[in-house]
Amino acid sequence: MNESISKAVTVIRKLPFEDDDQVYRAVIASGVETQLAARLVEFLPIAYCRLILASSGARFSNTFRRVLPDGTFAEQLLSAEPVWNAVVGFAEGEKERNVPAGDLLAVAARSAEFDAANQLLKSGSKLENLCFEPPVLLRPNPEP
Repeated sequence: MNESISKAVTVIRKLPFEDDDQVYRAVIASGVETQLAARLVEFLPIAYCRLILASSGARFSNTFRRVLPDGTFAEQLLSAEPVWNAVVGFAEGEKERNVPAGDLLAVAARSAEFDAANQLLKSGSKLENLCFEPPVLLRPNPEP
């Protein structure tokens, strides 16, 4: 799993301005299986955002919502998603190995939570006053 995560992180860092579909295709091209690539593109930015903002006082949900094909939502614990646990461990490992902050930020910046935090900071909010709703993931079964 760590090899696949490492490939995905490398792709994300190399393609900072590409959309998720392009990053997803590039992760697959790097040799990661399609379903795993989809989960990595979804969960890596969230994990890195939360790693960077961990000491900020911002509060994050321990669940996520997935949009189902019929347009409804299914909510589940992040910890119930095996990829989540692996990407959190990988991100924490990078921080412990003193990976440059800019490299951590390159992954975190793809997160909607990170974007929302930035926008709220620009409007005068304080991170310690923020409480985020569960992230919404849009793809139930992505295709290449």
